[in-house]
Amino acid sequence: MGAYRLPVNRRWIEGNPQRMPLGRLLAWTGQSVTAHYRRTVSAHGGLSATALGVLGVLADEDPLAPSHRTLAGRLGITPASLTPVIDALVAEDAVVRARDPVDRRVVRLRITAAGRDRLWSTLDAVAESLRERIPDPPPDQERIIRAYLLAVLAAVDDDPLP
Repeated sequence: MGAYRLPVNRRWIEGNPQRMPLGRLLAWTGQSVTAHYRRTVSAHGGLSATALGVLGVLADEDPLAPSHRTLAGRLGITPASLTPVIDALVAEDAVVRARDPVDRRVVRLRITAAGRDRLWSTLDAVAESLRERIPDPPPDQERIIRAYLLAVLAAVDDDPLP
């Protein structure tokens, strides 16, 4: 008896973007945009995309100062993966750690003025780079494209954006 093999959808492995299924084209496009975003963040701010995410969450949460664990959850990474990122941001005076006055076991994180400046300058540079590279959709198609992308997010994202 031969080994069971799942049927292969030949169209899914199509290499020509003009003919590949829309789902694969969407995934490929997302990966390419993410790679460009990461390169641009690094080139303009000297930050990793995770470090920029940390600064963004902390700026958004300020003055609530989330715990290390809460911040990791917001970013979708493990606390252990977050530690070296926070260490680097603390060393650069972009983030400060402080013990929670009520529960001394908890470490709270806050963005500094220098971290906030770095966040905004990096985001401005990244936004400009993306505007230069990614074309705007035709005005008559923007609503349709937006509705489709939101439907895809709703279908696959376990923690959709508000």
